[in-house]
Amino acid sequence: MCSINLAINGSFEQVKAMQQATIRRGTTESMYAVGKTWVSFSYLPITDKHAPIQPYKSGEFTVWMNGFISNYKELAEKYDIKLETNCDTELLVKFLDKFDYYKLDELNGFFAVVVHYSRHVGNEWSCFTDRYGTKQIYTYKRDGITLISSEVKGILAVFPDIELDDVAVNEWKETLGVVTKNTIYKGIKRVAQLPMPTFTVRSTLSYEDAKRELSRLLHQSFDRNKYDGESGVYLSGGIDSGLIAHWMRPEYSFSVDYVDPRFSEIELIKLNSTGIHHSIIVNRELADIYAQKTMLALDDLKAGSCYTNFAIAELASKFVQVVYSGAGGDEFFGGYPHRKNKDINDVVYRCDVGELTEVIDYGTLSHFEYDMEFLRAVLVVEDRMSGWHTMETRYPLLDNDLVNFALSLPGEYLENKRILKDVCGLHEDVVNGKKKGFSNPYFTNEQWAQFALENLKK
Repeated sequence: MCSINLAINGSFEQVKAMQQATIRRGTTESMYAVGKTWVSFSYLPITDKHAPIQPYKSGEFTVWMNGFISNYKELAEKYDIKLETNCDTELLVKFLDKFDYYKLDELNGFFAVVVHYSRHVGNEWSCFTDRYGTKQIYTYKRDGITLISSEVKGILAVFPDIELDDVAVNEWKETLGVVTKNTIYKGIKRVAQLPMPTFTVRSTLSYEDAKRELSRLLHQSFDRNKYDGESGVYLSGGIDSGLIAHWMRPEYSFSVDYVDPRFSEIELIKLNSTGIHHSIIVNRELADIYAQKTMLALDDLKAGSCYTNFAIAELASKFVQVVYSGAGGDEFFGGYPHRKNKDINDVVYRCDVGELTEVIDYGTLSHFEYDMEFLRAVLVVEDRMSGWHTMETRYPLLDNDLVNFALSLPGEYLENKRILKDVCGLHEDVVNGKKKGFSNPYFTNEQWAQFALENLKK
């Protein structure tokens, strides 16, 4: 978890303000000049705590990266790239120097990258993120200045007068921001993600062979994402986080329970429990206190109420710097069977839109496209919660090879997470348990939509 801030044609003071706004994302700060452009980097060292601070240089490339390339050692070996550190950013800059931008699809993991390429005179700066948008970069242009930041807060620190976008506000009230392409602020845009692959031909593997290959790819991802130090897992009573806990064996587990037994999964959570297990109980007091705290971190409205996400991230940060999330399991392994036969508008609308004078029709959106937007919304929320608490969240179920394989499987293998259930190795009560999801009681969707708009911090 790091932050990158720069102001092309801007001032040192502007970049310093951006750095201060996003400073919680790292433990060490640096400023670096490229010509007349200052770049701020707040650094949370994970892969190599003794490596030189970014940027890294090779040839005409200078690179800053927020995130983790999970297969960087494999790429170094595959392409005979010599590394002087144990840092994935060193691999990235040498990879770019060797292949330019032509092999970016081979990068696995979660990352947001800013590149200065001195050969492109007049267009030296470029940015990209991983294909899921796990890590974000935002841009904003005004008066000949281009601001680039890891968080919206960085841009608002320079231009606090940026107005809300009426269309995005309307989409927030309808969909809780899931389908909003950019942000709720006028002119603040997301950097493009690397493209997802398309699969027109389904795998012909038998179900038994598919199970064996899925198991292999899961363990490959677990190995890639395993942290050498103490780590934790956000643990529910379901399959996705449960199999991460079961196979990766982190030292800590962190869970949410509820005063209201209708939301509780505690008996299933106990079956998934591993390591030293800490839980928080969501009551009215927690909702009131942490709803306000959440809005300090959440500068990009996405996915609805998330005060429990803030609370559990705060809990985890007291024990670990790296925590695993099961995000992606539902989206790529058939985890939303209850909504597949619904009209897409019935899925997209998460609030009562009766009072709106202009209701958007999302009829051209496919269910898979919505799932991808919903996933990105979840990842934005998790990024803000981790960043606020100076942690890194890793996503083993979003490994590119694993996801590519899931996307190639016949639909019957994925129905209601069939194949994942068959290889997860979890207790039968977990496998057959009823999904309850990560609930946020005490706020309806409509109440949270209004609360967030009223308390959005600029």
